[in-house]
Amino acid sequence: MTDYALACVGIAIFIYSISVRQIKRAELTGSIWFVSLGALLGWWFKDEWQFQIQDSTFVLPIIELTLAIVLFSDAAKTRLRVLFHSYQLPLLMLLVALPITMILGTLLAHWLLTLSWLYAALLAVIISPTDAALCKGFITQKQAPANLREAVNIESGLNDGLCIPVFVFLLAIAGGQTQSSWFGLVGLFFKEVSIALLVAAILTAGSITAIKAAHKRHMFALNSSPFLFIGIVIAIFSITESFDGSGFIAVFVSGLLFDRFYQHSFKEELIEDSEHIADFASLLIWVLFGMVVSQTLSFSDNLYEWLYALLAASVIRIIPVLLSLIPSQLSIEGKLTLAWFGPKGLASVILTLMLLQANIEGTQLIAHVAAYTILLSVFLHGVSTRSISLRFFQKHRKAKQ
Repeated sequence: MTDYALACVGIAIFIYSISVRQIKRAELTGSIWFVSLGALLGWWFKDEWQFQIQDSTFVLPIIELTLAIVLFSDAAKTRLRVLFHSYQLPLLMLLVALPITMILGTLLAHWLLTLSWLYAALLAVIISPTDAALCKGFITQKQAPANLREAVNIESGLNDGLCIPVFVFLLAIAGGQTQSSWFGLVGLFFKEVSIALLVAAILTAGSITAIKAAHKRHMFALNSSPFLFIGIVIAIFSITESFDGSGFIAVFVSGLLFDRFYQHSFKEELIEDSEHIADFASLLIWVLFGMVVSQTLSFSDNLYEWLYALLAASVIRIIPVLLSLIPSQLSIEGKLTLAWFGPKGLASVILTLMLLQANIEGTQLIAHVAAYTILLSVFLHGVSTRSISLRFFQKHRKAKQ
């Protein structure tokens, strides 16, 4: 049966590759396509394969490294000139909207799902980080305002690194491993960020120096490019994590530094090669997610769980972002765009698997609701990305006429 399933995946990848334009015109993203494929395979082979959410924790390192490569690639393509002039937007979303999102998510989880305050907070943190890869059509739409696209990208690149210290702190309390106060959380946060910045700066500087020296001495070959940035990302992420720093912040900052200090004609080719490999790994992860979801989740479950998931994919994100952007000079259209584009993706999957690996009693409900949220977000944000991008495209074309 495994051979048949792999054959189906291969055929699906082939069909997606040769008809990607038509698929996108049908409002389908790669994540929707492959989650649907995974769900179909999970249902078709349900008698041969029995999955539980906790069974998928073995892929956690693969998902972490895939997300790390995606973050690095996105950061390395960031237009820092635009960011320097519009840094206020991602700053407001990270420092104001993100904490409000966690608080609002906690309140609603405690009220709707009758979770304890600690478990409600764990769920809220899991569904707080965003995944810009799920709205890539908007980020790559050149006719959309650059400040909006960069704000979505920067926020997505940093918010998972900011959420993880909070999550680890709450997880330790839930597991009875610590009695630390909130001062301990602040200390943990600054420790992880400081280590990430230090490792990113040192290893990025060393990598850029080595690449330039190798190219100058004609040691560099473009046919090895798919592995160049991947090797750098794996090293930076792993070394940072070994020192108890935030690997995700480290690789994102490293990508920003590469964008600023490494200027060469084939830089874009190097980034795209690494990005293609990460995209391929992401699609396979979404297949696995679809398989697990189809066998473990039920639409007949408590309706309040689905209601919370729907709110988490929309209102719990939208309200805090709109409040945080009040001081900005953005139009209401711009504010609503930033508020909407907060899809839940690989970062939330990683936090869910970390929760399950901790083997804490009573956390299955949290994992299920998180999976509902991710599933709804994949479809809601995937379907809406093209229509919103087209609106900006048409608006730009009218302005030129």
